[in-house]
Amino acid sequence: MFRLLLVASILLPGIVLALRDRFMALLLYLWFAFFRPQDWIWFDISSLRLSLVLGIVLIVPSLATGIWPNLNHPLSIGMVIFLALGLVSQVGAVDQVIGWYWVDFFARLVVVCLLAVSLITTPKRLIRVMAVVAGSLGFFAAKAGLLSAIVGGVRFAEGLTGAFTDNNGYALGTVMIMPMLVAVGRNADLLFDGYWSWLNAWARRGFLLAVPLCGLTVISTFSRGGFLAMVAATATYVALDRRRVGLSLGLAVMLIIGVSVAPIPEGYLERLETIRTYQEVDETSAISRPYFWSVAVDMAEANPFGVGLRNFEAAYDTYDRSDGLYGSRRAVHSSHFQVLAELGFIGAFIWTVLFLLAFWLAVRARKLAKRPGLAPESETFLSTVPNCLIASMAGFLVGGSFLSAALNDLTWVTFALVAALDRLAPSLATGPSQAAAPTAAVLRSARTWRPHAAASGRARGPH
Repeated sequence: MFRLLLVASILLPGIVLALRDRFMALLLYLWFAFFRPQDWIWFDISSLRLSLVLGIVLIVPSLATGIWPNLNHPLSIGMVIFLALGLVSQVGAVDQVIGWYWVDFFARLVVVCLLAVSLITTPKRLIRVMAVVAGSLGFFAAKAGLLSAIVGGVRFAEGLTGAFTDNNGYALGTVMIMPMLVAVGRNADLLFDGYWSWLNAWARRGFLLAVPLCGLTVISTFSRGGFLAMVAATATYVALDRRRVGLSLGLAVMLIIGVSVAPIPEGYLERLETIRTYQEVDETSAISRPYFWSVAVDMAEANPFGVGLRNFEAAYDTYDRSDGLYGSRRAVHSSHFQVLAELGFIGAFIWTVLFLLAFWLAVRARKLAKRPGLAPESETFLSTVPNCLIASMAGFLVGGSFLSAALNDLTWVTFALVAALDRLAPSLATGPSQAAAPTAAVLRSARTWRPHAAASGRARGPH
């Protein structure tokens, strides 16, 4: 009953606020999508179709009031092209029903992401979206990490519902939100205003404390891909941070203490050892993956536009050259080869361009933090948020190499966050006098995407 009351206390007033404010509608939709309360409470509310209801509450009033999905940012265009390729791939889809289901899912995801780009018009809104997304998944991951710490090390064989169902997906999703938790913690002063501003200090502690607990959860999943993803995300974040030397030393000390004190689940180190020795121990799971990737290449060569979204499993038996050695209807176990097989070489090219562009835009935004005379809040924002988004994407690129998760909603929402950051960054890279300009001027400058000057050039105002 407590869970139902908690969800109702968020959902009911949230709907009222969502009907009055489009940004609140976005936050409520993202909370429902990532927290997935229908799978958490003990009552079946699936018949209410709340996801559809919240989607209508977000989209219809937005369009009616002139707030349209963003279509002029390069990342927005890339997402639309990716969706169009998904539609084209339906022509050769092995299982049309599965293909159309995922086309519908991805279309709705893209619309929400493009609306998010339009609605995130201030740094405060960007941090609040990151707080809802990372906090929704982080609630479960941090709770699991706390349980592992209290019990003395446990193993989670299952994951969350939605995009991160098994232990490998659970680990990957947790790694992806860890840098976002850091970003929210370091910019927590943007979360609450006025009377509620006293909550910011508590929010900072909560979000930052959740990071090591999430790390324990990744360990407790026994996911080798999750471990590699966590190493990649952590190394990327440390390399980008201005205090990288001190941060490296601090992490080294924490690692030494953690190995000595933290409850490492029994058998975890032996599990990690198989990353290096999988051929020697005849580890079928690891050995089979290069074969599945080669099958994906065969599919792409035979189908220039792919075999259809999430149709690799349906097409696998046709292209299997192993006489069923690894079973039937197998997954490709790689997000990158998944895109190659399901959308062809053009889809793989767009997928690659999206990540390269997102990395470049985030790097460009972080360079603006070096401009002299920035307001302290702007400097903190520009020196932390881009780094955390880059680290999150780096974690996915590594962990996603071993998991078929190309259509997970967190990755595409991250693209939307990078696009919003890119639109906001030039307005923040000003001196204190300009930074104090009316909010309306900042909003106008964020409406249209334009390339801004390199950080080494003369400081420019909003454009």
